[in-house]
Amino acid sequence: MILKKELLIFVCSFLTLISIIQLVFANDYELLDKIIATVEKDVVTAQEVKKEFNRRYPNKNQLSKNELIKIEKEVLDSLIKKKLVLQYAELINLNPSEQEIDMVIKNIIQNNQITYEDLEKELLRDGSNILEFKEQLRFQITLQKIKDREIMPYVNISQYEIDAELEKQNNNNNQNNQYKLSHILIKQNNPNKEIIIKEILTLENSKNFSELAKKYSQGPNAEKFGDLGWNKLEDLPEIFIDFVSKAEDGQISNPIESSNGYHIIRLDSSKKINSNKQIFIKQYKFQQVLLKKNYINSDTELEKKLENIKNLIIDGLNFSKAVSLYSEDQSQPNADNLSWVDFDNLLPEFRNELSNYPEKKIIGPFKTEIGLHLIKVYDFREFDITNESNKQKVKIELARKKTEIRFDDWLDSLIKNSSITYIEN
Repeated sequence: MILKKELLIFVCSFLTLISIIQLVFANDYELLDKIIATVEKDVVTAQEVKKEFNRRYPNKNQLSKNELIKIEKEVLDSLIKKKLVLQYAELINLNPSEQEIDMVIKNIIQNNQITYEDLEKELLRDGSNILEFKEQLRFQITLQKIKDREIMPYVNISQYEIDAELEKQNNNNNQNNQYKLSHILIKQNNPNKEIIIKEILTLENSKNFSELAKKYSQGPNAEKFGDLGWNKLEDLPEIFIDFVSKAEDGQISNPIESSNGYHIIRLDSSKKINSNKQIFIKQYKFQQVLLKKNYINSDTELEKKLENIKNLIIDGLNFSKAVSLYSEDQSQPNADNLSWVDFDNLLPEFRNELSNYPEKKIIGPFKTEIGLHLIKVYDFREFDITNESNKQKVKIELARKKTEIRFDDWLDSLIKNSSITYIEN
């Protein structure tokens, strides 16, 4: 009986212990995490929301209760969107590889001139780590891939939009231009104002303007011959801007009336400040005799054959005739109608050999992966592509802006067509 009683006490104690452990673990599980929302085949947990909230708002103690509730909802919504985007990318096989992420990190390290260890330490100081950083990069790369593939190809940019943006940029550049002005002010109460104005406007030589400014001007700069110095358009009185922006150096304005009197200004000089650097590309006009690689002739045999052709050309054979007789490239057979070829579009061996021009006009034979080449250069130029380059940059920038706008609509559509359930409490 004693053994049975002891066994019963032990069993009861063990069951009580199990109950306590279950209760403790149940409470701990609830404290550790809980599901806030389901997003298709994924979930958002309370810990995810808390972690993202703390990352965005480290000083959350300074926020009111209403602000906390509002921001928590925003954080939850952003996590839901993130999970939907990642699931969509996985569905269409658009997730970035580890190599792509590592390459981005490598570029970050090189651009900031730090080591991998420095990056890790910096992340730790910010309360993060390299794994979390990689996940952030993974999402950003995925986001850009989706925009580039699913949205940008369907964005149209008209020539009108490009021209309007270029004109806007040009006007902004003009704001940086500087203008040197001289100024004469004739006040309203001056009894001789009409005579003085007539004398100024009938000047045969604008250089005399400075002398008249010192003699007649009632402005603060009269003793300095009316010199206003160098100014940007934005620093000038508004009533001067229309004349100054259109005037040529040395030109004198008509009287500009204001409540203070009549202003006459001369544009002494101007400095055009262009923030856009000119872009040039090298271009060549040339013909070539090409002997392609084949299984019959060795490279040595082809080179020897091409040397013989070169000797014939040196002895008087017209190069165009040599092209028609021997070349396996007939794309430019007529020397009078050659197209300009961009240097950057040529094979590396071509770029290297063309450095011998203009000392040598007939260059080769030289070998590429295609075969053996003998070329004759007819002309060279450095072509200004600044305008075309600027148009292309503007087109890309406008496309990116439109893509960002359309991405919001695309994301809203994705949300509406997805299964999202919020778990109360």
